[in-house]
Amino acid sequence: MKLKASMSRYKYKLKETSTISSTSGFTSGTTGENIGATMGRGPKAGPKGVTDNTYVKKFKYRLVDRSALNKAAKGIEVKQLWETTDVDDYLKSLNVNDINLYNHIKERIEGFNTLEEKINILIPLLAKAKQKTLEYYRNNPTSYGVVYGTDMAIEYLNDLIDLFSNKPEESGESEQQQSQNT
Repeated sequence: MKLKASMSRYKYKLKETSTISSTSGFTSGTTGENIGATMGRGPKAGPKGVTDNTYVKKFKYRLVDRSALNKAAKGIEVKQLWETTDVDDYLKSLNVNDINLYNHIKERIEGFNTLEEKINILIPLLAKAKQKTLEYYRNNPTSYGVVYGTDMAIEYLNDLIDLFSNKPEESGESEQQQSQNT
């Protein structure tokens, strides 16, 4: 308490600098604060990004040519994750007139979308299951218990990998064989 009392006598003589200040000369609470917030919305982005902005006009910034970039990535498969296939547009381009065939092809293609969605759900679930398994064995280091059936899951995944790694002609019967069996 004695130290605090003696410090208060000299407090007015000390010239302290705030730890949150800067040497930029900007003073908070004056004009010019949050100036970017008053400029409004920026230019709209098109399919190739924002092409009408200061970087492009004033600084001669060039947007990335994605097709050239993809070609330069030799040996790497490039998949644009934000581009999706519009099934109806695709089927219209095929000129499929038979409604049953149209629905059949549409179901086959949309099935891949469902598979991708389920795989995206599965990945974080696998990470959580691994953490729960680690926690289980940390708490039960002498246990032979199985928390999750990974052996079975690995077999299922191997079957799926085999299914999708074969060419369509190799993975099933040809259309002629199917029509003869029906």
